[in-house]
Amino acid sequence: MKTLMVTSGKGGVGKSTIAVNIAVEMALSGYNVGLIDVDIHGPTDHIILGVEPEIMTDGTHFIPMEIGGLKFMTIASGVGEDKAVIWRGPLKAKLIDQFIKDTEWGDLDYMVMDFPPGSGDEPLEVLSVYNNKIDGAIVVTTPQKVALGDVEKVINFLKKMNVPIMGIWENMSYYVCKYCGKKHFLFGHGTDDLAQKTGVDITARIPLIEEIGQDTGISKLFLTRSEGELRIEFGKYVDEVMKKLG
Repeated sequence: MKTLMVTSGKGGVGKSTIAVNIAVEMALSGYNVGLIDVDIHGPTDHIILGVEPEIMTDGTHFIPMEIGGLKFMTIASGVGEDKAVIWRGPLKAKLIDQFIKDTEWGDLDYMVMDFPPGSGDEPLEVLSVYNNKIDGAIVVTTPQKVALGDVEKVINFLKKMNVPIMGIWENMSYYVCKYCGKKHFLFGHGTDDLAQKTGVDITARIPLIEEIGQDTGISKLFLTRSEGELRIEFGKYVDEVMKKLG
């Protein structure tokens, strides 16, 4: 099984949307894929998947939810939509440990993990569970300066922890005008400077698309609904990640 971290130093950059759709794309390609929403305080992957989270157990182990061949775990299963999770490090570490070790994942090809922003308890615990041997990480950012500084910190964290970085994925990279058909880079090109400074390549540029921000676009997994240009391009990005993971 290959393990993939999807992370960022900044919230609101679309990391969860990308993490979910990477896992979905892998599953659609015929692989056995697990997805863990490691964001304990603000889980959203179930919303993107369009499912009601539930806890299932055989009395000894958790049983992950299955959505179209994708196996999925989230703390939202046991907390509720409107409840705050007021936990310190040890409780979070225990839950993450249970999600990984005490869940009947079966024989997986890939485990995709969607992390909260930063380099705190959650990524440190996952690294500990896997004995600091994670196969790869994708770093998600938007081009704005307010995001790039925090994302650079996460890149440095991954380097320090010897996690191979599969590349920077620039989300909301540009907008294609529906009238003129031209690409408009609304937030500039700051990610190019980050890539040069850190030596990490930009391996994906995801456009700003209206339907992604709408309920219908999120809950129906917009990438699975058609064979449009974005879906095809996204598939190529994920194929490249799988090649790098081996």
